Amino acid sequence: MATKASGNRPGTMRERTPGHWELRVFGGYDSVTGKQIRRTKTFVGSERAAARALGAFVPEVESSDVSRRGVTVGQLLDEWLELGRSKQKPRTLQENRRKIDHRIRPLLGELKLEKLDAARLDKTYRHWLDQGLSEATVHKYHCILSAACRQAVKWDYLDRAPTDKASPPRIVRREPKTPTPEQLADLIGMAEVDDPLMATAIALAALTGTRRSELVALQWSDVDLTAGRVKIWKGLTVANGRQYIGDTKTHAARELALDPIAVEVLRRRWEFMVATSTERESPLVADPYVLSLNLNGGLPVNPDTLSHRFERLCRKMEAPALIELRRTKPKATSLDLAPSDRWPFTFHGLRHFSVTTLIAAGMDIKTVADRHGHRRATMTLDLYAHALPERDREAAGVLGQALKQARKQRR
Repeated sequence: MATKASGNRPGTMRERTPGHWELRVFGGYDSVTGKQIRRTKTFVGSERAAARALGAFVPEVESSDVSRRGVTVGQLLDEWLELGRSKQKPRTLQENRRKIDHRIRPLLGELKLEKLDAARLDKTYRHWLDQGLSEATVHKYHCILSAACRQAVKWDYLDRAPTDKASPPRIVRREPKTPTPEQLADLIGMAEVDDPLMATAIALAALTGTRRSELVALQWSDVDLTAGRVKIWKGLTVANGRQYIGDTKTHAARELALDPIAVEVLRRRWEFMVATSTERESPLVADPYVLSLNLNGGLPVNPDTLSHRFERLCRKMEAPALIELRRTKPKATSLDLAPSDRWPFTFHGLRHFSVTTLIAAGMDIKTVADRHGHRRATMTLDLYAHALPERDREAAGVLGQALKQARKQRR
């Protein structure tokens, strides 16, 4: 179809099919490539109506180009954070704001958005690495900038995201440290002496593989001891000192079967809570939390509390060997201990224990992924490929045995 210019306006209109028009307006030149920038939109109607639409489209593009020339990186980040108030969890929003204010804004905040390019980004990444930040931390800053720049494209502040051409540091995924079943039993035994809440938390985390946020959000209405099942459908996060209950990390609910040991752990926890609340004359609330520091179970424990207490428990397990080592090396730390005496575990490592134990036992990946709330089975494979060597060795044995049998038959 013919292309028609619109008088003196910097725009054209083309009828692609009867009554369907493509409106194009000149939007200046790309600051990097020097090529012309053209905005397009479609319109359905008569030729006269299309011309009027083009006339309205021209000043819209021009005002957009004027406004975007003055936007700074800091202003974009502020607008992106404001948008996140309705989309991000409070804890995520808090962490993003902290990273922006502490690291990104001081270096890039005053820079005009149109001047932000891959070279400037790579220079900033190197600066952060030189300051001693880890590759994983710098990559998180890149992810924030990338998300903001992609939104800037949607808002027509940018034609393309400069972060797409940047080279953030690669993340070297380190194999997490997981306790052996024997070490796990020792940790639970130690916790039972003076921290029964942690004994329950450790056992449940290892047996169900639930995330910290999911575990602390569990209420007794989510547990069915008779059927041996538990429903995981919410998570707890903490931001600015306040607790927030929301969806799980993947926004999906799941039901998990409980083995007899997990059922017994929960039964003992319930009996403990009932006995303690009765003894202290603080009746349990209508639907108490499974992990609560309150006598009535009215408030859940914070996720970070589990991590801190677990770390202290690991240091307690190392204490005898460390005391002995300091007899000959007074300034020794846990890092100086022999590998067999170290307890370098985190509470999140209990989730790894659950996944790797199931994979090593030959459980199919789809079942493992579903049980642990992974969006896709491929994610489980990517994160836990290190747990497959034994299965790979078994597979090699099967193939070798098949070839051996075939050779026997040919003789």
